[in-house]
Order: sequence, then C-alpha cells, then structure tokens
Amino acid sequence: MKSFIKEEKWALKTLDSWGTKLPAGILEGSHLWFGSYDECIYPLYLPANESYVSQPYPTKFCTISSVHINESDNVLFRKPSLLVGICLPESCHSNDFRSQSLDLHCQSEGRQLSIGTLLTLSLIILLTFFVCLAEFIPPLKEYSVLSSLKRIFSLNHQHSTYSCLNGIRALSLFWIIFGHVYIFQLTIIDNPVRVFDNLRNSWVNQLVIGAVYGVDTFFFISGFLSVSVFIHTFNDQNTFHVRYLFLYYFHRYCRLIPTLVFVLLISMYLSPWMGSGPIFPTDNGFEVPACYHSWWATLLFVNNIVSPEKACLPVTWYIANDFQFHLLAPLFLIPFVLNRRRWTYAILVLILLINIITNISLVSTHPGFESGYIATTEVPVDFFEKVYVTPWCRIGAFVIGMMTKLILERCHSTLSSIQVILYTIISIILAIVCIYIPFYSDYVPKFVLILHQSLSRQCWSIAIGWLIFACCNNNARLINKILSWPFWTIIARLSYSAYLIHVTIILVHIYNRVTTIHCQTSVILNNFISLTLLSLFVSIFIVVLVETPCSLFERRIRKYYRERKPLATNHQSYGTIS
Repeated sequence: MKSFIKEEKWALKTLDSWGTKLPAGILEGSHLWFGSYDECIYPLYLPANESYVSQPYPTKFCTISSVHINESDNVLFRKPSLLVGICLPESCHSNDFRSQSLDLHCQSEGRQLSIGTLLTLSLIILLTFFVCLAEFIPPLKEYSVLSSLKRIFSLNHQHSTYSCLNGIRALSLFWIIFGHVYIFQLTIIDNPVRVFDNLRNSWVNQLVIGAVYGVDTFFFISGFLSVSVFIHTFNDQNTFHVRYLFLYYFHRYCRLIPTLVFVLLISMYLSPWMGSGPIFPTDNGFEVPACYHSWWATLLFVNNIVSPEKACLPVTWYIANDFQFHLLAPLFLIPFVLNRRRWTYAILVLILLINIITNISLVSTHPGFESGYIATTEVPVDFFEKVYVTPWCRIGAFVIGMMTKLILERCHSTLSSIQVILYTIISIILAIVCIYIPFYSDYVPKFVLILHQSLSRQCWSIAIGWLIFACCNNNARLINKILSWPFWTIIARLSYSAYLIHVTIILVHIYNRVTTIHCQTSVILNNFISLTLLSLFVSIFIVVLVETPCSLFERRIRKYYRERKPLATNHQSYGTIS
C-alpha cells in the first residue's frame, strides 16, 4: 500500500489485477469477478523502453469465494458462488487466511509431480514407441500406426443391413457432446440468469436438455448388438457351452477396459498439468480426492452404484451400466439359444415392466424427481445418484434394443405404406413428447411429469427402434442411405474413445480461461464444433495407441482359445424363427 501511494508501477499493477471492481451484468448473475489473471502472474511490460517493471517480490493469483470450496466435491457438482480474484505475494498461503464465511484458494500451492504422473507419461511414451516400431517388425505390423489409421479411415467395407447404426451412433455422440459443452460452460458464464431463462422457456434449447436421450440411444444400440454378438458366439444351436459364455464376457471386458484405464490415468495424473487459470483445479485436476482411493470401482464397472457422485471420470457411469447389462444379456438369451424363445420374450417383457415400476416408484416418492435436471431446487445430485445412473432405472432402453433385434430376426417382410406412415407418425410423436414435455412442466399435472420421467427413456427407445426397423427393412430408404453414409463409420470407430475423452477436452477449455464467457448462440456453436473436432482428433491417438492394439491382441487370444478347444458347430442361422 505504501508503494501504491507512491504510485510505483508494480504496486499499481498488482492492485489493478484484483477483481474487486464492480462489473456489469450483476443482475444477470455475473458472479465470477476474476480481475486480470495475466496482469497478476506476469511482469508488467513497458512498450516505451521495451523493458519490464521490476517487483520486490513475485505475486500469485488467488480467489476468495463466498462458499467454502470442498476439494472432495466433484468439479461438475460444485455450488455457484461469488468469486473474486486477488493478487497476493508468492509467500502467502491459503492457510494464512481464516474466515468462517469466506474461502481463500491459491492456484500454485497443490500441484506436485507425482509417481503416477511419471508412470502415465512413461506409459504414453512406451506405447508410442511400440506402435511406431511395429511398422518395421513384420509379426507386429498390424499394431503399427499406419495399419491402425487404415482401419480407422477405411471406407472400403461391404454394405451391411445394420449400417444405419453407425449414423445413429455418430449423431448421438455429437448430441451428447453438444449437451455437455452447453451445460459445463455454465460454470464460467457471466449471464447465467439469461441462460437458465432460455433453457426453461426456449423451444429450441429443449434440445440441450434432450441430449440425455443420446445415452439411451447408446444403450439401445448396445442391447441390439448384444443379441447379434451372443448368437454369433453360441454357434451350436442345441447345446449350451459355458466356455462360450466366458468368451462373451472376456470379449466385452477386454473391449472396454484398456481404453478406460488409459483415459482414467490421463484424467487422474495429467489433468492437473493441463493448464492454469483463475479457477483451474491445480490440486487434483478434474478428479476428486476420493477417486484415488475408489478407482477400483471404475475398473470393476460398479461406479454407478458405489458413490457415483465421487467416482472417477463421472461420464463412465454409462460404461458401468453397459457392462452390467451385458452381464445379464446372456442370461436373457440362453432360452433363445436352446429353442425356448418364448421364454426369452417373457423374460425381456418382465424386466421391462420391473424397470417401469421401479422408475415410477422412485420418482413418485422423491419430491422434485419428476422434474429431473430442470428442477429449480437442489435435487440434481440425489436424482443423479438414485435414478439417472442406476442400472435398474436405465436398463429399459437396453432391453428394447434386444427386443427390436429379435423382432427383426423374425419379420423380414416389407410393410405397407399406410403402416409405415402410421408407425412413423407415432414414433415422431413419442420423440417430441420425450423432449418437450419438460418445456410445459408448469402447465401439466404432477402425475404427467412423473409418467414422463419414468417412461420417456422407454418411449424414446421405441422411436429409435422403429427408425432402425424401417431402415433395415427398406421402409425408409432415403433415411437409411443418409445414416449409412460411409463417413459415419469413421466416427463410430472413434465413438468409444471420443466419449471417454470429450469431457476432459471440454474441461481443459473451460478451466484454462482467464475471463468469463458471455453465453450466446454463436459462442456455443463455435465451442461445440471446435471441441467436437478436437475430441475426435485426440480419440484417434487413443485408438492408435491403445484401443486397436488391445483389440487385436484380445482377438488373437480368443482365436487361440477356439483353435485349441474346437467345438462342433451347427451353421444354421440363430434367432430366425421359422
């Protein structure tokens, strides 16, 4: 302060960087008063004599928050609060500040180069050397970079009956990324009041909230394909082999776990080093401290049940559900393989009824759950734990996907034009109702919202089921041609890695910002396009380094196992009901 009174430039620069000056937009919810992060961190440059102002001591950027920031909370679930940026001497520490109502956090205090960080970097380097050197070693050439890139970008594939699934998978991935870009940016915008008004009262913005159905589309596709994989695996129609059941589970686990472990290591040990900024989480990166003790839940695919709000990589709740559904799928389909096909239909209908009843029971007995994520009260975290991520509430889409595949195996005839038009109208109505009922939540009775929250995912899956049925039976040739466009195949091959890494990419973009975002349509679209492309670009590296080599290695293991213990096979087509 003495230097400030003397008008010394280093003191003027230090105090000028504080965010205590009243900003515009307070009535629109502007609560992040960062000040000037760069002005605090970097020395002041003097253009006149091309020199820097000397300081008697270095400074660092800190923030004062009106709500205590608990480091054990996930960065995605922290409560909004007034946050003011201040510039303090480097020697100051957060522990020097004592207040029951305010919280001080400094950016440069928690980041340390850990053993996990070094091991993760070493793993990336070793994998890079392996895939690069594999090009020059004939037995390993299929693991090389060029071979993997050819597999990713190859468009010379035969047209499949189910090629439309690639387009649906790719568009669902884009929808999910769009929803996450929009929602996660709410943590750093300067006009949240305006944004929440648009989310609740804008017809177009309901598509943001509707992005949750992109995950249900993934569940549907997964259930649909599980029937194909199971029938292909159990190729002896009259005998059930437990050994093939093991191969089915082994294939699914090996399909998911290598890429998941790789992205998890990046999120746990490299994300703290992915940037800096006024609110960048330098202590633990994008993971909560509990993640370093409960990582096993993610690797065992139970993180959707064991403290999901504190799990590693929060978006992996979907992967956990998907794996759990695949554990159950063979049990549903064993009667089908043993020519007890009516039993399979009965089991699937029963599971679907249990799913619907469970949803209705949970939503109706917990006030506020009927509104889901559009609730104005503090419901979302409880809703996330008890409904949104739990397998008993999400299995409906997977079961409907299985039923659709079984129906397709039985029905090969082309429907009449009247039937196609009728079913298309019904499907469109179901999709519109699923997305836009929340828009009218203030005008419909509570029981309608309860039914919507309990049945919307199943209704959405039925609409997707009809779309796939129509495409596969040549009842929607134009749409099938669009969804079967070869380009979608490339996106589908990258979809798993892109889904896992896209949230990390979004958070890197958000938390590296030194200023707030004024949320508007052009900004959202620009960020969505750029972050989607960046996610796909990074996913190429993940597929080349991890996903493809591990998939090829797993395929070799299964081939060796089959050749070592061959079984008599029956070449009849499974699932066809004559």
